[in-house]
Amino acid sequence: MDDHNNNKNKKALFKEVFGDSSDSEDNEQQTQQPQLELELEEEGHHQNPSWEQIKEIKGLWLCRDFLSPPQQSSLVSAILNEGWFTEPSHNQAMRFGDLPAWSSEISNSIRELVLLCDPVDLGTYDEAKEACPFPSDLLRREPLFDQLIVNVYQPGDQCTY
Repeated sequence: MDDHNNNKNKKALFKEVFGDSSDSEDNEQQTQQPQLELELEEEGHHQNPSWEQIKEIKGLWLCRDFLSPPQQSSLVSAILNEGWFTEPSHNQAMRFGDLPAWSSEISNSIRELVLLCDPVDLGTYDEAKEACPFPSDLLRREPLFDQLIVNVYQPGDQCTY
């Protein structure tokens, strides 16, 4: 009986902290969401994305030029169409499990870009082990990501760490 109440309390706490589950029984709504078409090389736009390790924060990498300006606009539109930010006070959305299709496309593009990464660009072989954006066991995981956090910043707002 105590386990049942304990699980019930945990579920209530998770709901309070994270909101309703992203696992939706309304699959029709999810299939109608706009698709984000990501290609690492678009017609008329040759991207040259590059990985940069942020040495001050272990495990943090930045991929410059990952999305072209049109892809960025498409991504912002897809996020806004989710309806997560309908109130001015809502500036963050967290999702776990079943993620929108556009986020899977981004995950696939990230995996592809990491796999295309030339170890020579990352330094010597020993350095390349530490200087890889993702460990090989993570790259084999399906899906690559199963959690999503989206933050909205207004003009003039700064990202805080």
